[in-house]
Amino acid sequence: MKKLNSLCASLLVTLAASAQTATYTNPVINRSAPDPTVVRADDGTFYLYSTEDVRNLPIYSSKNLVNWTFVGTAFTDASRPQWLPEGGIWAPCINRVGSQYVLYYSKSVWGGEWDAGIGVATSQSPTGPFTDHGNMFISKGIGIQNCIDPFYIEDGGRKYLFWGSFHGIYGCELSDDGMSLKAGAKPQQVAGSFMEGTYIKRRGGYYYLFGSAGTCCDGERSTYRVTVGRSRSLFGPYVDRQGRPLLNNNFEVMLHRNQRVIGPGHNAELVTDAEGSDWLLYHGFSADSADEGRKVWLDRVDWVDGWPHIMGSSPSAVAAAPVVEGMKNLTLSGLDPAHFESNIEGRQTHLYTMRNSKGMEVCITNFGARIVSIMVPDRKGVMRDVVLGYDNIAQYADRINFGSDFGAAIGRYANRINKGQITVDGKTIQLPQNNYGHCLHGGPTGWQYQVYDGRQLNDSTLQMTIFSPDGDNNFPGAVTATVTYTLTHDNAIDIRYEATTTKKTVINMTNHSYFNLNGDPSHDGENQMLYINADRYTPADTTYMTTGEELSVAGTPMDFRRFTPLSRDINNQQFDMTRNAGGFDHNWCLNTWQKGKGNDKKLAAALYSPATGIRLDVYTDEPGIQIYTGNFLDASFAAKHGYRYPRHASVCLETQHYPDSPNKPQWLSPWLEPGQKYTSHCRFQFSAWKDLKKKK
Repeated sequence: MKKLNSLCASLLVTLAASAQTATYTNPVINRSAPDPTVVRADDGTFYLYSTEDVRNLPIYSSKNLVNWTFVGTAFTDASRPQWLPEGGIWAPCINRVGSQYVLYYSKSVWGGEWDAGIGVATSQSPTGPFTDHGNMFISKGIGIQNCIDPFYIEDGGRKYLFWGSFHGIYGCELSDDGMSLKAGAKPQQVAGSFMEGTYIKRRGGYYYLFGSAGTCCDGERSTYRVTVGRSRSLFGPYVDRQGRPLLNNNFEVMLHRNQRVIGPGHNAELVTDAEGSDWLLYHGFSADSADEGRKVWLDRVDWVDGWPHIMGSSPSAVAAAPVVEGMKNLTLSGLDPAHFESNIEGRQTHLYTMRNSKGMEVCITNFGARIVSIMVPDRKGVMRDVVLGYDNIAQYADRINFGSDFGAAIGRYANRINKGQITVDGKTIQLPQNNYGHCLHGGPTGWQYQVYDGRQLNDSTLQMTIFSPDGDNNFPGAVTATVTYTLTHDNAIDIRYEATTTKKTVINMTNHSYFNLNGDPSHDGENQMLYINADRYTPADTTYMTTGEELSVAGTPMDFRRFTPLSRDINNQQFDMTRNAGGFDHNWCLNTWQKGKGNDKKLAAALYSPATGIRLDVYTDEPGIQIYTGNFLDASFAAKHGYRYPRHASVCLETQHYPDSPNKPQWLSPWLEPGQKYTSHCRFQFSAWKDLKKKK
């Protein structure tokens, strides 16, 4: 009995221990492995490369970021780069680029600041061996001292390399294959002479520039620490927390020494675990054994007030381990669901994913019920994201710096209401005037900036519900509205809107996705071809307000009754409509609306990309469609995956009541009474064509 009790007690202790969060002890690599860089292979294994304290660049592998095993070297003595025979190989940067692993590395003679440069090597395997392709450039050749510590980043569909050590940090665009500096591109300086070991991470609308300041390699006398600054743009200006430029040698210290660790610095890329936590690998000397070299340490990075933070701003001894098993996969469109987890005014935001049997994927956030990404196959079967947007909730929610209606379910009233005024039972109500003196898209805090209640009914159906109280943006009536998204088996997004009210009010809902069927929003989409099944349009004045007229499209740039490239007239300065709007931003009167009823079985409009063969057909029971060609986009900010959207990069196809219909009784009424139900239907049907005459 005593033995049994002892066994039970032991079992309880074991179970209790297993229930606790797993921990790890620093350092995670207890041997010299300075300047770490990390990549994750397709099977989930992490590979860490470091400076050659072990000759030819040592490589370590791990499944959990904690337990690392030495697996070999990137080079052998036979394959070792020879372009600077007397130089050592320092500070590698490993990346998966396309189907191969690309290794950028420094080669220099210690103290020889002009005998330094960046080389590049490739391999099909993360364990090598790597084939060297020689130097990309050397300090003497480009006139920049101490060209070491490379860092590679892709941004906006382009490849860039950053480098430098205590003589300024520089960056430059690379060739399409990433193997050389782009012809004609000139290096740009982004930080002063206080740092080295560059790493840049894009998060929440900012680029964060990490580096290391101080002396790296003097054992107990080392003063290394990790610094950080941030910028809205990849090439700066980067500033510290006080807004002081890094170019002037200002910086924010993120990580410094403590009693256990001396000279922490030269961090690897941040790794995000299954719970959305970011982790930093970096080197440092153990205080009790500094003669053993720079070991590798691991710590969690929290984000506080928009800045990276490590507990105590110094290395930990024992801490909770990363949650790696079952690590969340990115969506097919490359979105990280963790970046959509937030609390906005007490409401939780998420990213929802719908998929069908054809491999199509649609990602939607409940912030504004916004479509974030749409992955569809082109004529060659390549999956392409065909809508603009952001890859994090922070940018969507930032109305001041990044305000947009990308992908949103617009309400209460899509489009414009003249002078922001409506009349209810003889009483004039003043709504917000947020666009050229008019009320646009429900006001400055319309439904696109509010959190819906999201319910994923199944893999292909998502229901979004919002409650809008009486007086929301001064609109009368408490309104409950629902948007139901369904991804069909034939690659369509079916959208149905419903709403009820407690008082007489106006309702006009739509979806405001910005489509670029080329799948490349870094360039304008003027090559896209547009079809609109409409004989008439509603002209607008210089404030984008409809005049109340309906004019024929015949003989004008507004005639899209045949597929027509946008480039034909989008920049037409002789026609009032396109000149005043800077493109198209107008409502067309659909021929599918007949005798007071819309036929959502007939084609209302279509958009086609000759470059990809992707075609989008639009069906609706609404009388009108607003075509907006991204006239206000100006490439001034980095959006999804770092793309900067230029003017005319997209086309919006907003099915709707006519603009300002509350004040124009000749048009379909937008008024909703208590006891009535508002309904609207739109279907975005995608397909792939070899050309417009022959479907794939």
